[in-house]
Amino acid sequence: MEAVITASGREVRPPIRAADSPSLSVLAGSVAAVGLGLAMFLLIAEDLLDGGGLIPHDQTVLAWFIGARTDALVQLAEIVSAFGSFVGLGICSMLIAAALRLRGRPLVLAIAPLIALLVAGLASTGAKDLFGRERPPMAVHAVSVTLAAFPSGHATDTAACLLAGSLVLALTVATRRWEQGLYLATGLALATLVGVSRLVLGVHWLSDVVAGWALGSAIAVVVVMASWCEVTRSVGRRPTEPGQAYLHGTGEVGPGRPDDA
Repeated sequence: MEAVITASGREVRPPIRAADSPSLSVLAGSVAAVGLGLAMFLLIAEDLLDGGGLIPHDQTVLAWFIGARTDALVQLAEIVSAFGSFVGLGICSMLIAAALRLRGRPLVLAIAPLIALLVAGLASTGAKDLFGRERPPMAVHAVSVTLAAFPSGHATDTAACLLAGSLVLALTVATRRWEQGLYLATGLALATLVGVSRLVLGVHWLSDVVAGWALGSAIAVVVVMASWCEVTRSVGRRPTEPGQAYLHGTGEVGPGRPDDA
């Protein structure tokens, strides 16, 4: 994207937009992020077998959270954890999709957070069945749980759904770089809080949560990048009339100069 010169003479580069094809640097960064997330997940999974990495620290970290928690903290963790449940995230992703569609954003990007959530749910459930790791002792549980521990479903789902939502909002709604950064920071912060809430509630080990974050983040990037590429591919097939340009982040045609697209 070309830089824009403001009235003050200052050069400002517009934010990355959904209507623009992903640059080579964005594609390379996405591949690196996915590779890093999957590599971290696999390394922790391997640690389950040999007892290395984070595994030796699991009991110490959990003991610290259990020792530091109070009734108020447990109540707060329950609220945060409920938000990070599959149902809570499903409602959140549908609200994002509805809001983006009302603003005329492409359907494939609007539903990307929901798709990421569904993929993450399947991936985490499959991994739980595969590894069958036991949870912390029931004596420290503050809530009831059923499935195996590894990876944390809450951490996987929130990382996938909320990071995908943040990326989509950054691509389709934000008009400045700091706004894009704010969306991403918000998504990462919420996913972090949900993962930490599972430690406060005493139902997961640290390695479960970190592995969930890694797996969910990789899923989010894959889903959003695939959706983004589909949008730009569709836009590339649509002819524009002279004097028209694609509207910011929508893939729709509107008034403007052809080189604004």
